Amino acid sequence: MGKKKPANPIKDRESILDIQDYLKLKCERNYMLFVLGIATGYRAGDLVKLKVRDIKMALDNGYFEILEGKKANSKNIRKENLKPRTVKVINNLEVLLRKYVKNKKDYEYLFPSRKGRNNHIEVDQVTRILKEAGDEFGLKQITAHSMRKTYAYSIYVESKFNITLVKDMLGHRSIDETRRYIGLDKETYDKYSDSLNDLIRVS
Repeated sequence: MGKKKPANPIKDRESILDIQDYLKLKCERNYMLFVLGIATGYRAGDLVKLKVRDIKMALDNGYFEILEGKKANSKNIRKENLKPRTVKVINNLEVLLRKYVKNKKDYEYLFPSRKGRNNHIEVDQVTRILKEAGDEFGLKQITAHSMRKTYAYSIYVESKFNITLVKDMLGHRSIDETRRYIGLDKETYDKYSDSLNDLIRVS
């Protein structure tokens, strides 16, 4: 069995907007999950566990604070020694979230499963939803993790390719980790490999 391919970020702005429109038509829950994912860069495993009260607290504070799952689950790191990753609630996201939580109870999961509001959607289901959306627009290797990678790549471009900034915003330990994470090594290799076309005649 081959090695599982990593999730891709959605790099094109139009594709990001297309997926939002597609998800919004199908299911408000899925649309809001995608929007929250690309606006915060939080892991899908952390997003699906959010409750309405968490959102209301973030809206009051102006910031999200989540102790991210990957670090928190590490055997070598004590939870009490970790600081949550803080992300600003941007204006457009605030508008959408206030509308989304308006008539929901504080104890409800923000993204409930079909089993009811006492159960949250699972990450595997998020991947199926986003893969279907990606397929609709010809995008490959789109999974639940693509939301976080899209956040990272968008920050990278908007910051004029400041990889150190992206590293800090993701909470990564090294620039190399961040570079691999958003696929910059492969992107660079492919770019320069393609330049070799000029050396080859096809006619």
